[in-house]
Amino acid sequence: MARPADASLCPACGKVQPAAPHKPGEARAPDKFAMLGLMRSFDLNDEALQTAFRALSRKLHPDRFARATPQERRFALEQTTRLNDAHRTLRSPARRAEHLLELRGIHLAGEGPQSAHGLPVQQPVTMSLDFLEEMMEEREALLEAKHGGGGQAAIDALVAAMENKRSATLARVGEMLRGLDAPGAAPIESIAEQIARLRYYDRYLDEALGRSAE
Repeated sequence: MARPADASLCPACGKVQPAAPHKPGEARAPDKFAMLGLMRSFDLNDEALQTAFRALSRKLHPDRFARATPQERRFALEQTTRLNDAHRTLRSPARRAEHLLELRGIHLAGEGPQSAHGLPVQQPVTMSLDFLEEMMEEREALLEAKHGGGGQAAIDALVAAMENKRSATLARVGEMLRGLDAPGAAPIESIAEQIARLRYYDRYLDEALGRSAE
């Protein structure tokens, strides 16, 4: 069960509590669902996420601590930073999926350590050559649509096709994560590879739509 959403504040006096540091090599990452008082789930309700985030943001707003001690203002800043990071992680399906693995002590390569008998190791992510070649072709098609013929209609068609691929992969990741504790669960390597595909799709769509990557 998730802890109360106001755990960053003392329930008795309302003062901001210091953020508990995550020690290097620890098996478990800080629970970003718990920071927002939410249950761990890939199928996170966006409205519930936004409601919890706004409520905590109001409680930690700098204006509330204008007359507080320097230490309490520092604690508020630390907690706000952690809150914003948790919100950014949980609102992204790919990052949310990675975090659910992190909470099991499994960190994808390049993202942090995985605990194995207390020793930090990493879960490698292996992408198939067919997929990488496919993404190269997709990017070439996007560049051609942007700088060659086809115009906006061609770009829109490429975006729609990529969004379909992303949606299918997202559904696959959700199914894998929901069945992680069931007999015959998908190997972690397979889940990691599907999450990595989501990263590729998101970067492609950011580029196609002119969005800033977070």
